Amino acid sequence: MRLGLLARVMLIVALALFAIQLTALALYFGFPGGRMRIGDASAGFARQVAALVRLVDEAPPALRPAILDAFSETGRAAAIVPGLPEDVNQSRSLLRIERSILLALKARGVPDGEVRVRLDERADGGGSDRFSVFVRLATGGYLWLDVEDRVTVRVLGVPIGFFAGLFGVLVAIAALFAVAREMKPLTRLAHEVDRVGARIDPVPVAERGAPELRSLIRAVNAMQERIAALVRNRTLTLGAISHDLRTYLTRLRLRVEMLPESRHRAGAIADVEAMQALVEDTLDFAQDAFSSAGPASADLVSVLRIYRDGHQQAARIGLDLPDEPMPVRIDPKALQRLCANLVENALRYGGAAFVRVERTPSELVLIVEDEGPGIPPEERARVFEPFYRLEDSRSRESGGTGLGLTIVRRIVERHGGRIVLGDSSRGGLLVRVSLPAG
Repeated sequence: MRLGLLARVMLIVALALFAIQLTALALYFGFPGGRMRIGDASAGFARQVAALVRLVDEAPPALRPAILDAFSETGRAAAIVPGLPEDVNQSRSLLRIERSILLALKARGVPDGEVRVRLDERADGGGSDRFSVFVRLATGGYLWLDVEDRVTVRVLGVPIGFFAGLFGVLVAIAALFAVAREMKPLTRLAHEVDRVGARIDPVPVAERGAPELRSLIRAVNAMQERIAALVRNRTLTLGAISHDLRTYLTRLRLRVEMLPESRHRAGAIADVEAMQALVEDTLDFAQDAFSSAGPASADLVSVLRIYRDGHQQAARIGLDLPDEPMPVRIDPKALQRLCANLVENALRYGGAAFVRVERTPSELVLIVEDEGPGIPPEERARVFEPFYRLEDSRSRESGGTGLGLTIVRRIVERHGGRIVLGDSSRGGLLVRVSLPAG
């Protein structure tokens, strides 16, 4: 049975805490001798012992008891003993304290000192921070100090608490990586869902991770299929209706052409032509919904020049193009439709089209400008909606069907590009289309 997401996170945190505690115990008890080979006392303790030894060595024998009484206080006792206890070498010693006292003695002119530090225990066998210090005196005998002080356990000269904290940080980092690994399918799902909004075709997401994530991914995949099916059915219906309308419009056009010349005949022909343009755009829109972006390449410069040379209003189309080819990763037919729609919009609403191409390290940028009224900034997002027309052109007297920019954006996004509308320096609209370089 697979663990849920919450259970996995809780298990990771519990294991991390357990590892920290286990390692701290191993460091505390796992070294040979445990605390008996390592340790330190309060700061300044070694200097106090060295100063006391120097004072006892230089003081007259009659003053030594008074000096030792002055040193003795709560938790400490001092005396002069003739020799080392027999068990001092078998008992637990604190080498770090011994070395610090020897260094303090050398600093005070006692280079050949002998120091033994023994860690004692309480009568009940429990661990204690009471230890005995034996320092050989120059006048003979040993200065014995019974001290109760804090002893810091060290490993490699560093307090063990530092290693425990460092290991805790490392384990916490490892735990974060483990949690991030469990959350990676969720991050991937968010990325894939973001891609869904930019295309119609479903984007299958691999089912990975905890059961909850797998169920969520499965539901998202099913939702994509349902949405794609709804869009296809709607578009297929629209395309079928437009196809049938084109047949009837062709018959109607033939019958109108057979009428005698009159003002009403000319108006009827204009209406039929506008309806045919609307039907053709609707069919293109429907067919584009079923097409997918496959591996293809086309020369943007060549497509623009061929289109301008074959256009009836070629004099109103200005091209500023480089001499060398500029291939883009897009289907040639889709590129032709894209260029045609942009140029026709510029001619229809701006009177002229000014086209140029710019190159970036990874993209080619097609820029189309006109001298028309432009599009207000608040309307620029809506003009990409199907059949949406600005208020000034809703009468259709200026032509157009409201599908031109919709088809352009769909082609651009399907091939991994971007389209942005802006203000032209010529006073009209600027359309900037970025396409991946081929």
